[in-house]
Amino acid sequence: MKRAILILVTCLAVIGLLTLASCGKKNTSAGQETFALVRGPLDITVLESGTLDTAVSTHIIQNVRRNVKVLEIVDEGTIITEQDVADKKVLIKFESKDLEDEVYDRTTSFENAEAACTKAEEDLAIQKNDNDANIRAAELNLMIAENDFRKLVGETLAARLMKSEPENVKDLLNDKDLGGEARQQLTNYRGEIELAQIKLNRSIQKLEYTRKLYDKQFVSKNELETDELEVETQRKALTKAQGNMHLFQEYDFVKDFAKTLATVIDCRHKLERAQAVARSKLVACEAQLRSQRQNLQRETKRLEESKESLANCTVYAEAPGMVVYEAPPRWMNTGPMRPGTETRNHQTIIRMPDLNQMTVKVNIHESQVDMISVGMPAVITVDAMPGRTFKGKVSQKAILPSAQNQWLNPDLKVYETIVAFDESDQNLRPGMNATVEIIVEKLPSVMYVPSQAVRTNEKGQHFCFRADGKPVQVVTGKRNRVFVIIEEGLAVGDRVLVSPPELPKSSDDGDKDEKLELPPDIKAAQEEPPPMPPPSDEASPHKGGGRQRRPGGEGRGPRP
Repeated sequence: MKRAILILVTCLAVIGLLTLASCGKKNTSAGQETFALVRGPLDITVLESGTLDTAVSTHIIQNVRRNVKVLEIVDEGTIITEQDVADKKVLIKFESKDLEDEVYDRTTSFENAEAACTKAEEDLAIQKNDNDANIRAAELNLMIAENDFRKLVGETLAARLMKSEPENVKDLLNDKDLGGEARQQLTNYRGEIELAQIKLNRSIQKLEYTRKLYDKQFVSKNELETDELEVETQRKALTKAQGNMHLFQEYDFVKDFAKTLATVIDCRHKLERAQAVARSKLVACEAQLRSQRQNLQRETKRLEESKESLANCTVYAEAPGMVVYEAPPRWMNTGPMRPGTETRNHQTIIRMPDLNQMTVKVNIHESQVDMISVGMPAVITVDAMPGRTFKGKVSQKAILPSAQNQWLNPDLKVYETIVAFDESDQNLRPGMNATVEIIVEKLPSVMYVPSQAVRTNEKGQHFCFRADGKPVQVVTGKRNRVFVIIEEGLAVGDRVLVSPPELPKSSDDGDKDEKLELPPDIKAAQEEPPPMPPPSDEASPHKGGGRQRRPGGEGRGPRP
C-alpha cells in the first residue's frame, strides 16, 4: 500500500513538473500539451521502498537439547557493548537441576564402559598370545611327524608321498627313491639272510668233509653229530632271517609307514584346526572389543552432550548489539519471553542486531532486475528522518524470485535486493521504512521525452506524435520511470505530444509502407492554419537555465 502511494505521489509530481514546463510547450489546435526535445544529462535509476535491517544479527538459541524454563534473562533493549562481550556478560540462565543429575548418572555409565573396554583389550591381547602358543605347538608336532616320515622312507620319497599317497605300500620297498630307516632295515635283513646262507653253506661243506673223515675212522661220531647240528642250526638261522625279512616287508614296514603318515596328516589337521580356532576366538575378542569401544564412544558422547547442555544453561554475550526478544510461535502458547517461560530446543530466544551495519531490503521487479548489479551506488531516505539522505551501495541481489512474494502473488515476480549503508547512525533502527534510489547509469548527453509520449504498435514499433499530430517512428533506448531516450527519428527542438492518441491498427501487418490513419481531431487540426510562434521570451519560461532533478529522483536533465 505504501509503495502504491509513493508511486502515485511520484506521478503527480511528474505531472506538476510537466505542467510548469508547459510554458516552453505550445498547444496544438486540439489543445494538447507538447514537450520540446532537448539534449542533456539523464540518470537511469531504480526507485523502490523497503525496510531497514541489519547486515549482521546474532541469534541467541536454546541449545540445551530439551525443554527448559528460563530462570534469568537480560532486559529487552539492553545495548551489549564490546566490554560486555569481553567480560562475558550473562544474557540468559536456564533451569539446570535435571541436567546436573543426568551428568552424574552418565559419568557412572562412562566409567563402567571404560572399564569394560579396558578388559576387552586385555582379553584380546591374552587371546593373541594363546593363539600363537597353540599354533606353534601344532606346527612343532607337524614338523616332528614330517621328520619321522622322512626318517622312515627318506627325503625324496617322503616329499613325493606327502603330495599323494601310494596305492600299494609294499611296492615302496622296491622303489629306487626309498631311503631312511626302511632302506637300512631292508639292507640289514638282506645281509642277515646272506650271512646265514654263507654260514649254512660252510657248515654243509664241513659236514660233508667230516662225514668222509668219519667213514675213514679219522673223526669220532661225536664230531660228526656236532657238524650235523651246526648245519641244522645255520639252516634255522637262515629260515629265521628270511622270516624276519618277510615280516618286515609284509607287516612292520606297512605298519610303520601307515602310522607315520597318519601322524603327519593328523598333525596337519590339528594345525589347521588350531589356526581356525585361533581365528574364531580372535574374531570374537575383536568383536567384543569393538562393541565395548562403541559403547564407550556412545557413553562418552552422551556425557559430553550432557555436559554441553549443562554449560549451555548459561548464555554469555558473544557479540555487541541490542537485545530484542524473539516472539515465540503462537502454537506454543507461552506468551512473551520472561523468567519462568518454557523454551524448546533450537528456539531463538534473543536476536541481537548490530546497529553499526544497517541495510535496506527492497524487492526489484523482474523488468528492472537486470539493470542492477552488485556495487552500484544508491541514495537512501528514511521516513523517520525526513530531509536527510544516506549513501549506500548494492551488496546483494537474489538469483531467483522471492518465494514468499511469489506465493502471495504468483503473477508478480520480484527479486530481493539488499542495499548496505556506507555510514552508520545510532538513530537508525531495524524495521524502519526507507526509500532506495539505485543509480544504474549516468548518461552525460542524450535526447529524451516523457515515457507517456511514446506509443507502441502491435509490431513492436515505437511512435511519437509531433505537435501537429503527425506520427513519427522513433528508436528508443534506455529509460527510467519518467523519461525514455530517443536515439533516432527526432531531433533537438522537435515538439511531441505529451499525451498522444492511440495508434490505429494496421489492416495488413505485412505492409510496412502503409500510411497510418490519423484520428479525426488530428486531421482537423492539420487542416487549420498553424498557430503563431510564441514570443522569444516564452522559449525559456524558467530563466536561468540549469539542471533540474526530475520528480521521483529518477531523471536528471536541463529544463526545456
